[in-house]
Amino acid sequence: MSKYLKKLNIYEILFLVGLLTYTAGQYLIFIYFNDLEKLHNQEPIDFAHWCMLIGVLLFIPQIGKFPKTKINFVGTPLLILGIGLIIGMCVIDFIFWSIKSPELKSEVATHLMNTPEIWGPFMNISGKIFNLGLLISSLSYYKISRTGSLIVLVGTIIIWIGHGWVNVPGYMVITVGFYMNFYIPKQDSE
Repeated sequence: MSKYLKKLNIYEILFLVGLLTYTAGQYLIFIYFNDLEKLHNQEPIDFAHWCMLIGVLLFIPQIGKFPKTKINFVGTPLLILGIGLIIGMCVIDFIFWSIKSPELKSEVATHLMNTPEIWGPFMNISGKIFNLGLLISSLSYYKISRTGSLIVLVGTIIIWIGHGWVNVPGYMVITVGFYMNFYIPKQDSE
């Protein structure tokens, strides 16, 4: 395994670790998918959203290292916007986690849902923009790693078509695709 990691630079390794950490957060969320009370009662911290937050932050060093292609002039800003929206979503969920009174939690949720300027971008479309940014950024590798880019596309489709639990295998597929994007070009150049 270390033989394969040595071919990756630190930014690529952080990106892949970020994807795996984000996927772990998704897994924890969907363990509790039908029981929000258990999700908001994780102790001593909200492990699910901390994993997601740390995961997206680990993407940042690699963003500037993606191939300089025309398509990435769209992919990079979308990925950065998606990361920002995921961070905002995590902050909102940290607030829900911190409120222990069910009445207050319900009141805050109702208020936020009735504030489309907050609920819309952070809770409804953050994942869509994030996934689109990942996909388009992956397509910047298409000329050098078609297989990796196509695998990221498959993972994105799994997430978009599926619901809930399907996100976990979808992000695992995306991780494999990015690994191929990062590793295969270096392997071919040797």
